[in-house]
Amino acid sequence: MILSMTTADKVTAIIAAYGAVVSTIAVAKQFISERVSLKITISPNMVIHGDPCYRGMTLIVMKVVNKGHRAVTITHTGAWGLYPNQSFIITDNHPPLACEIKEGEYITSMVDQANTDIQTIDYWQAIDSTGRVYKLRQASWFKHWKSARFQKRTAKLLPNP
Repeated sequence: MILSMTTADKVTAIIAAYGAVVSTIAVAKQFISERVSLKITISPNMVIHGDPCYRGMTLIVMKVVNKGHRAVTITHTGAWGLYPNQSFIITDNHPPLACEIKEGEYITSMVDQANTDIQTIDYWQAIDSTGRVYKLRQASWFKHWKSARFQKRTAKLLPNP
C-alpha cells in the first residue's frame, strides 16, 4: 500500500527539513566560535630603539594573540628544537607570564637572535594553564618527521632507570 502525501504535508516536510539543517549549522558554528583560538606569529631580525636593555641586540619576537572569544591563561612560551638540538622557554615576556589574555589581547615574547638558530627549531609553542600546547610549525614536515624518528630511535637505545 503506497501512501500519498498531500501538498500541505510536502510543504510541512520541506520546512521541517530546512529548519533541522539551519539549526544544525547554527549549533556547529556556535560550538566552533566558542573555543580557544590562538594565533602565533614570529618576527625575526627585529631591533628595539630607545630601550637600553636591548641596545645592540637583534631579536626574534614571538606574538601570541587570542583570536577566540574565550579568555586563556598562557603560562609558557618557547620553541621545540629539532633532534638533537635543545628546546627552550622564552623568559622575556610582556606582560609577564602567567597572564590571562582575553579576546583580541596578546603577549609578546622576545629572544636574542644571536643565541638562537632558527634552522634548528621544529616549532614555536605557547602553553596554557591546562597544559594545552598551541604550535606554529617552523621546520618542514620532512625535517619534523626525521627529527621525531631519530628521537624515538635514540629513546629505545637508552636504558630505563
